[in-house]
Formats: sequence, structure tokens, C-alpha cells
Amino acid sequence: MRTPPRHLVRLLGIGVGAGAVLALTVSCSSPAREYAVPADLCGVAVPASVLEPVLPPGKEISARPTDPKGTGIARCRLHVDGESVFSASIERWEKDTSARDVADLAQSVGPGDAQSEDARFVHSAEGAVGRVVCRAAEDADRSVWATVRTTRGGTTAEQMKDLVTAYADSAAASGVCDEVLGW
Repeated sequence: MRTPPRHLVRLLGIGVGAGAVLALTVSCSSPAREYAVPADLCGVAVPASVLEPVLPPGKEISARPTDPKGTGIARCRLHVDGESVFSASIERWEKDTSARDVADLAQSVGPGDAQSEDARFVHSAEGAVGRVVCRAAEDADRSVWATVRTTRGGTTAEQMKDLVTAYADSAAASGVCDEVLGW
């Protein structure tokens, strides 16, 4: 058996090394988001700048709303490439319910998580709750609460607080309070 010339061995070695680097580069790069970030959560406007950080990469996004009639809950689930990745809701509660009360029953956030100074919000890196300040709730002697939850890792409690704040404030102006209160 003949030994190949040294320059050929070096050339093959460089080619194999470059191929390995290229393979590592391709496998280590993060997948891209090919869909447009929605401008609303099932009819409740939210800035893309607060929604984008909690959504994963993927090709297609779809929204699946639920009808609040009879339930007192208007829920919006976002699916990326067929997988549920985000949930938001506007819910009817008793008048004296606190953010910690809502967080106690919500997924991905708990009553011991960070609370805003005004006690309107409780938030973690995976979820948040916030009071929706709307006249209809006051007139009905009830309270209305927004909840958000993501399945994406790598989000921060501050990002979730920003999102639930924008969502709750927009919900107050959207008419969804009337819907969950049954008006």
C-alpha cells in the first residue's frame, strides 16, 4: 500500500477541519423566526416589541381564541408550527381579588413571585398577572384580570411584566371587559 503525498494529506486535513467548523456553525446557529409577530392577542392590541421576546422561532404562527360567553374568561392561545407556545387571558374575578390571589391559581406564576409597587402585577420569567382597570368591572362590582404565560425559556420577569402591563392596559380600552363580565 502506498502512502499519499504529504501535500494531499494536508489538503484533506484542511478540508475535513473546515467541514467540521462549517457543521458546528450551522448546528449552533439559532433557528430563525419566519413569521410576523402579531399586533394583537385575539383582538387585544399589544406592541410587537413586548410580545416578540416571549415567542420562539418558527415558520408559522396562529391564534386560537375562546369565547368568554358563560365562562367569564377570554383566552388567546398562540401556536407556532402547530405547538402551543403562549397563552393570554382576560378573566372575571370577585371584586376584592388581589394580584397574589390570581397568581396563586395561574400557571407559571405564583403568589411569592415579584410584585409591582402598586400591587397591580405579579410576574415571573414564565408568566404574569395584572389587574385590568375598566369601568365595567367597577359597575359590576367585580374585578378583571389579565394573565400571560409562555413556554419559551430565556424570558425574564421584566419582559413578562412589560407584556402583561401592555396587555392589561389595552384590554381596558378594548371592550373585552364587557365580554368577560357578560354584558
